[in-house]
Order: sequence, then C-alpha cells, then structure tokens
Amino acid sequence: NIFNVWAKFKEANISMELLKILLMIPIGALITVIFRNVIGLPTFGTLLPALIATAFRDTGLMWGQISFISIILLGAGLRFLLNKLKLIHTPKLTIILVFVIIMLLGLTFLGIESGRGGLAQTALFPIAILAITIERFSLVAEESGMKKTLGILFNTMVVVTFCYLGMLSLFVQTIVLAFPEVMLLVIAM
Repeated sequence: NIFNVWAKFKEANISMELLKILLMIPIGALITVIFRNVIGLPTFGTLLPALIATAFRDTGLMWGQISFISIILLGAGLRFLLNKLKLIHTPKLTIILVFVIIMLLGLTFLGIESGRGGLAQTALFPIAILAITIERFSLVAEESGMKKTLGILFNTMVVVTFCYLGMLSLFVQTIVLAFPEVMLLVIAM
C-alpha cells in the first residue's frame, strides 16, 4: 500500500477491529438493499438491519436476536401504555430510553449469573438503535396492525441474520481489508 493507510490509523490508536467493523457496515447495507429492493422483503429501516447485525458481533446471533426481540416487544408494549397517558413525544422517548437501559442491564446481569457470555454482552447494544426500532415498531403497529408489524420484525431478523453472516465472513473481511477500494464496488452494486 503506497499510502500506508493502515499504519496511519494504527498511529492514531484506531484499532484494526474498529476499522473492520466500519468497513463491514457497507457490506451489511448492501445485503439489506438486496433483500429490500431486489427480493422485496420489508424491514424496519433501510440500514437498520446492518446496524443491528453490527451490534450482534459481541452477543452472537442467537443471544443477540433473543435480547433484541425481547427489548423491542417489551419497549413497544411500554410505548402503547404511555400513549394512553397522553404524554408528549419527548418525555415518552425518555421513559422508553430509561426502560431500554434497565432491560440491557437486566439481560447483562442475567447473562453473567447464568454464565452465558453472549447474553452478558447485551449491555453493549447501541441504545439508539433499540430506541429507534421500538419507535418504528410502534408506529407501524398503530398504522398497519400487529400482524403486519410482527411480519416486518420477522423479515428484519431474517435480513439481520444474513447481514451478520456476511459481515462476519472472514473471506469478505480479508478482501475488504486488503483491498478497501472494494467499497467502490459496493456503491456500484
């Protein structure tokens, strides 16, 4: 590499693991785009499945999905209850955010107590992703009904699974790290 890019990142104390994560997000986004636009599978958010898959790196796929779905369903239930109280949007989101943090800490504690390392890593979930997904889940449920919303949640988890597998592929990671210009192909695709 004539520009010695990776050495510059290392000089700046930016780990190769962080670079790998950042370079894999566009791969996950491409997988999401293929599922949404080519196959026609509706999901929550355009890039949300790729971001969720990134969050599952620490928990693993199974515990990540169990934790994620649990938090989303319970958070949406809380949002429905808060709607009955006629709270304005910002306090409602704050209450949901506090609830998400309590759930993350509870699941982490449960993982530590049960010796399940993946579940113990739940506290590392990006809180904003959870709050956004709860909000989207709730809005779709209000507009389209619970059956359609659960279908979209299922679709989202299918796409997240493929994003997770694609983004954690050692082959793909090696290609992208060795030839970062591959990102131009992602744009072209």
